[in-house]
Amino acid sequence: MTFAVIISVILTVGMIAYIVSLFLRDNKIKTHGRDIKALVEDVRHVGTNESGSFEIAYRLSWREGDVTRHVDGRDTIPASRMSKVQKGCEVDIKYLDDAHILFVFNP
Repeated sequence: MTFAVIISVILTVGMIAYIVSLFLRDNKIKTHGRDIKALVEDVRHVGTNESGSFEIAYRLSWREGDVTRHVDGRDTIPASRMSKVQKGCEVDIKYLDDAHILFVFNP
């Protein structure tokens, strides 16, 4: 019985810690990230979650001086915004580094 309680507490604390880390990550990107307009070179639908949001794999590019930057990643976006993230479209992003990118959708 105590083993089950210990496992339950560990799982609960782990889930809460993961959710907090996601909020902290997004806040760090929003406060320290640069605003960039990027070109969607490729986008693939990877999955759909219970709320109807799409998980996508993407490849973005943009120019920085004489160099073209490319970045690959995965993100979950609302279904209503999927039409704005299509191959050949330009999207606004907040860029901190290659592992920390946030799509910016204006209402």
